[in-house]
Amino acid sequence: MQDPGGKKCQSRKAMLLMVDVGNTNITMGVFDREFLPGMFRMTTKRQRTSDEYGMTICGILEHRGIDPKQIDAVIIASVVPDIMHSLTNGIIKYLHTMPVM
Repeated sequence: MQDPGGKKCQSRKAMLLMVDVGNTNITMGVFDREFLPGMFRMTTKRQRTSDEYGMTICGILEHRGIDPKQIDAVIIASVVPDIMHSLTNGIIKYLHTMPVM
């Protein structure tokens, strides 16, 4: 595969991270097409910074054998507006993708 400038591009495996933010837990699932190679939870804490969210998500993904660089889309559903700024910025900073809410 080549980009318009003629350089070779490495094919990248597209994976989707789904995030469900509830009052008690944040539940996440990673989808690779129709497969669910990873599902995990973390406690919803309003005092977390964007770096804490980003590093925690990347650490969990890596622990499950999922390369965070393979995540190319994120969808968030939330009933906790207080954490959305930090969570969204953590995803942007560490997964390099703009989440859809």
